[in-house]
Amino acid sequence: MEQAPAVPRNHPPAWARAFVAVFLTAFVACGLGAGELWPLTRWHLFSAVRQPIQVGWRAVTVDAAGRETPLPVGQLPLAYRGAPLLVGRFDKLTPAEQASLCVRSLGRNVLALRIYRVRKDESIRVGARAAPEKVALRYTCAHGTVQAAGP
Repeated sequence: MEQAPAVPRNHPPAWARAFVAVFLTAFVACGLGAGELWPLTRWHLFSAVRQPIQVGWRAVTVDAAGRETPLPVGQLPLAYRGAPLLVGRFDKLTPAEQASLCVRSLGRNVLALRIYRVRKDESIRVGARAAPEKVALRYTCAHGTVQAAGP
């Protein structure tokens, strides 16, 4: 009786096995620990329970005709590209920091910067859509000064 030819076993190279072992160890460690090192995150942004009422901030620029347009973050100097994050804590900034953010946000055709507090109740539905959001003006920046417009 003839023996079947031996099938050679092709194992992955040692470096590939070592890489997979290190990657899986880091993946499990970050998942179980407090690590947020992308791509080894705990998916905190997507796994958190969201409440029905969402509160956020919106910054808009105002031109000479009074038209509002979203703050063009991509056109700001590099140091101010985090402006959307600063808008959410604008009230905690010092007056000098507030004025600096406003001055940097104003361009040639921009007369003012307005910061609104936006409240949206996701539990109220209008057909298949969420109810309209409630927008309240909180700050107006113009001519190097910041005026608070609400609580």
